This record gives sequence, C-alpha cells and structure tokens, in this order.
Amino acid sequence: MKQLGELKVDDYMTHQAICVDDTSRLTQAIRIMDDQELTVLPVIDNQARLVGILSASDLIEITHEIQADLNALTYVTEKTRNFLIKLLMDQGDTTLVRDVMTSGVETITAQTNLVVAARKLVDRSYHHLPVVDKSGKPIGVLSTSDFVRAFSDYGALLAG
Repeated sequence: MKQLGELKVDDYMTHQAICVDDTSRLTQAIRIMDDQELTVLPVIDNQARLVGILSASDLIEITHEIQADLNALTYVTEKTRNFLIKLLMDQGDTTLVRDVMTSGVETITAQTNLVVAARKLVDRSYHHLPVVDKSGKPIGVLSTSDFVRAFSDYGALLAG
C-alpha cells in the first residue's frame, strides 16, 4: 500500500468525467445531473477543452435569484405571480449552460499529489476540482467525497 504522501489524484478521482457542452441548454444539463446523480458537470467547448463547471451550487444560486425577484413583486396578484413563474420555467429552456456556469475554474492533473489537491480544496473552499489532461480536456473530477474515501482507507494507518 502506498504511503499517504505518495498518493496521486488518479488514485481517488472519479474517472471518465461526464461533460456538457457550453452551448447546451441549461435544462439538458440539469437532466444529465439528475439522471447521473451528479453535483457537478465539467463544461467543454467545441474542441472538448474545459471552459467551466456547472455545479449544484450554481443551480441553487439561480433559484435564489429568481425567488428574490419574485418576492420583490409584492403588489402582484397570485395569478400574475403564477404566470411569471411559468414564463420563467419556459424561458429556462432557452438559457445556455455558458450563461450560468462558473468559468475560470482551477484544474489539476491526474498526477497531482493528493495532499496538494486537498490543500487547494480547503484553501479555496472548493467542493470539486476538474482533472484535465495535458491539452486541457477533462478526464475526471476530484471531489470532497473522494477525500472522505481516502481518509477512510488511510485512517486506520494514521491512527496507528
């Protein structure tokens, strides 16, 4: 068994990242996340290079913004409010992933030391780090749950 300091991202990352195109509709991305039980999707351009991520946190933020806007409409009837909600839901099918994704995402490689990757997650309060190859194409994702698994595997060794 490798020593903890010898572990690489490749040892614990989720391989074969399921990605979504930046030009995909948001509703399509949400369906993928739901069907695959994912909390993050790497977003790629037409050359399959990583351009951002779409996370559950992004979707929650969108929901909060919409709810805040609706709550600001204190002088509209319930009928009007319901009409606006339906309009927003219909409009959601025209929203593109690139319009709501987080861009400028920090990445790591599969050969990054796992402890270094953990430090990035902690220092920057990230929940996921996309793993890319040399050309910037996503090959997987490293998440906080992957570290829980690593800690579980090595916890007994650390405890002595």
